[in-house]
Amino acid sequence: MPNRTRLLACAAFAVLASQALAFSYQGYLLTVRADLQQKMTARFGDKAGPRLAELAEALNGALKIADEAVRVERINQIANRARYVTDPQLWQSDDYWATPAEFTAIAAGDCEDYSLAKYFALRELGMPADKLRITYVRLLRQGRLENHMVLAYYPEPGAEPWVLDNLEKRFLPARERPDLTPVYSFNDDRVWKVQTGGDRELGSPQQLRKWRELLDRVDAEVRG
Repeated sequence: MPNRTRLLACAAFAVLASQALAFSYQGYLLTVRADLQQKMTARFGDKAGPRLAELAEALNGALKIADEAVRVERINQIANRARYVTDPQLWQSDDYWATPAEFTAIAAGDCEDYSLAKYFALRELGMPADKLRITYVRLLRQGRLENHMVLAYYPEPGAEPWVLDNLEKRFLPARERPDLTPVYSFNDDRVWKVQTGGDRELGSPQQLRKWRELLDRVDAEVRG
């Protein structure tokens, strides 16, 4: 019986992994799609469609930037135009991860929504997952520690990351953000616990329920 249980668990994990590999970022935000505009307009009002079109134009402009770091900084600036609004205020939920289309349509969100939108945009622009990590941090602000999320960009393997943050508008290397203490991070491929002496891999991002739910909702948006 234990062997059968392990086999079933492995099979289930393989299905989840195959779903993750099948997900494609292409054709999501970079292209103006009438069906997605109509869907977001029905939910969020007449400004939603033009906002999606404006984002597609901005992303296509960023795609023409040859310098990778400058392109990353541009994506950071584009996403940071949105208003900061907490999940209880915006979604009547303690913790809701908005899809990038939802975030764009409503032009508002919290730290998770900024970080996820930046990650999706950069992935659609062709950046490999191993250069990006969505990172949970502890933020020291006004003498208090708060939970926060940022996106980390790694120019080269093992290099110091640069931080994309909605609270700090400047695009800065991690050494210039002593107010942030990383806890764990993830991308399409892996999850890490951040620790002194080297990050420890914890497994697949498919183990993160919120991430799986987000990909399912984005997939539904892509499929129309």
